[in-house]
Amino acid sequence: MNAKAIIELNNEKREQLNEENLKYYEDMLVYIRLNTNKSEQQTEEVLLELLEHILQAQEEGRTAEEIFGKDPKTYCKEIIGEIPVENRKRQILFISSIILQFLAIISLTHGIIGFGLHYFFDLGSANTTFSIGSGIAILIIDVLIAFLFIIIIFKWLKNTVFKDDKKQKKWVEFLQVWAFSTFSIGLFVLVIYLMPNFGTTVSIPTIYFAGLGVFLYLVSFLIERKKRSIQLR
Repeated sequence: MNAKAIIELNNEKREQLNEENLKYYEDMLVYIRLNTNKSEQQTEEVLLELLEHILQAQEEGRTAEEIFGKDPKTYCKEIIGEIPVENRKRQILFISSIILQFLAIISLTHGIIGFGLHYFFDLGSANTTFSIGSGIAILIIDVLIAFLFIIIIFKWLKNTVFKDDKKQKKWVEFLQVWAFSTFSIGLFVLVIYLMPNFGTTVSIPTIYFAGLGVFLYLVSFLIERKKRSIQLR
C-alpha cells in the first residue's frame, strides 16, 4: 500500500479505539507526523503498526499507556530516530508544491477580490500596476516568511502535543496561535508597503491573477502526482 492508502486505513481503524487510547494514540500520531523530513511511507507504516498494537491490547483489556509507557514523547523520539529521511527528490517536489500552492492562493485572492471590488463596488482599478523587480522581491520574502511560519507552528505543536490540558488551557493555545498568525499576516502586508519600486513597470488586468492562480494550483497538483509516483516505484 502507498502512504495515502495507509492513512485511509489508519483513519478507519482509529474509530475502534476507546476514548483513552484514542487520545494517547493521536498525540503520538501528531508528534510523529510533524517530522516532515522523514519518509512519508515509512512514517505511515510505523503509525499503522503502533495502532494495531494498541487495538490488540485493547481487546485484551489493556491500555496504550500499559504498552508504550507513561512517557510517550520519549518513545516517539526513539521511533522517529529509526525512520529514514525522505527521498531528496520527493522533498524537493514537496517543497515546490507547497510554494506553488501558496502563490496560487495569493494570486487567486488578489484576482477575485480585486475584480469583485472594482466591478461590483467601483473600488480600485480594473488593472494591477506593479514593478517586476519589487514584485519578485516581495514574493521571495513572503515565501520565506511563510516557511518560517510553518516551521515555528510545527515546533510549537510538537511542544504542546503531550501537555496536560490542566497545565495548558486550550484558550491560551488559541490566543498564542492567533497572535502569531496575526503577526505573520502583518509582516506580509508590511513587506508590500515598505518595498521600494524597482524594475520594469507593467500593468495587467486584475482578473488575470485569478487565472494565474488556477494555473499554479494545477501545476502543484501535477507535482504532487509526480511525488506519489516516485513513492510507488
